[in-house]
Amino acid sequence: MSMSKARGALLLLCLPALLLLAACGGSTSRGPQEATGLAYVDPQGTGWRLVRDATSTPTRLVLNLVGPGGTTCRGVGFNLQAGAQVRFTTFDNGWHANPTGVFELKTVVVDPDNPPATPEPTFFAAGVKPGNLLTVGIFQKDRRATAKAVTAPVVRIALELDPAAALKAGDPLPLAVAKARILPADIGDLSSYADVISKSRLTDIPVAVGTLSAQ
Repeated sequence: MSMSKARGALLLLCLPALLLLAACGGSTSRGPQEATGLAYVDPQGTGWRLVRDATSTPTRLVLNLVGPGGTTCRGVGFNLQAGAQVRFTTFDNGWHANPTGVFELKTVVVDPDNPPATPEPTFFAAGVKPGNLLTVGIFQKDRRATAKAVTAPVVRIALELDPAAALKAGDPLPLAVAKARILPADIGDLSSYADVISKSRLTDIPVAVGTLSAQ
C-alpha cells in the first residue's frame, strides 16, 4: 500500500472519533441563561414617564413617575398593567407605592393651636387589582396648598420577577399605563364654588413606559 493511501485510510478510521469528540464537548456556545430579575430601559421623551430609580437592584426594579418640565399640578393617578410573570411589591409603608414628598398630602396648618386630627387621612392609596393591574393615586387634599412642579419623582413603584416564571434572560415582558390623570394646578377661585367645581376636574395625560425584559 502506498504512503498516501495509508494516510487516507488512517484519516477515515479517525474521523468517527473526531466527530464524537466534537459532539461531546467541542462546542463552547451556550443558550440564554435562566432569568432571575428584571431589566428596564427608560422611555424616550420629556413628558410624563416611568424611569428607573437608582435604588433598583438586579432582582427588584424601582420606577419613578416624573413629569415634564414647566408643569405643575396637585396630584396624579394611574393604572399600570403588567404581565403575569411580574409582581408588584410593597415598600416599608406597606403600600404598593411610595410617595416622595413632592405633594403635600396633609392639611395646611393655619392655626397651630387647632391642628388637624391625628392620624390624618390622606388622598394617597395604591393596590393591585385582579389581572395584575396596579392602581396608584396621590393627591393634595387641601386646596390651600400650592401646585407642585413634577420634574422630580412624585411617586415610586417596585416590581420583581415572579419566581415561578420560567423565562430566559432577554425575554420581553409587557408593561403599559392603561390610564392616567392629574389634578391640574388651576382649580379655580376658592371664593367661588361654581369656579372650583368647573375647574377641579382630573385631566387625562399620556405616560410613557420603557422596555421591560427578564434578565
